Amino acid sequence: MAYLSGKNAAVKIGTSTVVGMGNWNISGITADRLETSAFGTQWKTFSLGMLDGGTITFSGLYSNSDTTGQDVLKLANLNDTQVTTLRLYIDNASYYVPCQTTGYFDPNNTTAAGDSVLSHVKIESWSVVADKGDMVKIDFTAKVSGCMVLV
Repeated sequence: MAYLSGKNAAVKIGTSTVVGMGNWNISGITADRLETSAFGTQWKTFSLGMLDGGTITFSGLYSNSDTTGQDVLKLANLNDTQVTTLRLYIDNASYYVPCQTTGYFDPNNTTAAGDSVLSHVKIESWSVVADKGDMVKIDFTAKVSGCMVLV
């Protein structure tokens, strides 16, 4: 069984590396559980409801000169822009990206919620933290609309 080292991970927008990142996390897909039991039943029963693509967090060292990475993400937050090319690399070749095909989660769907793309992330927040005993750091939080897939 092959295991991966986090040292080869990365955060990119398309092919542009987001400078200074040191960790990322995808919370993964969750499903609503809808109770379907009725009066007179002894045990609760449930049905699958809507799926939620989860949340992404990533952080690292702050760079005030990263115009193709950190600045792009801050502007995406400010302008409420859909980001379809955020790539979370697990090694030098494989990465998670918002799904842009119809077959992964609904073969009959061509758009998600009326948007022109299937899946995307929106940068919900970012913060910069400075500590006299450490490097200046930046944290990003993004919400997935649709799902992330491994390429």
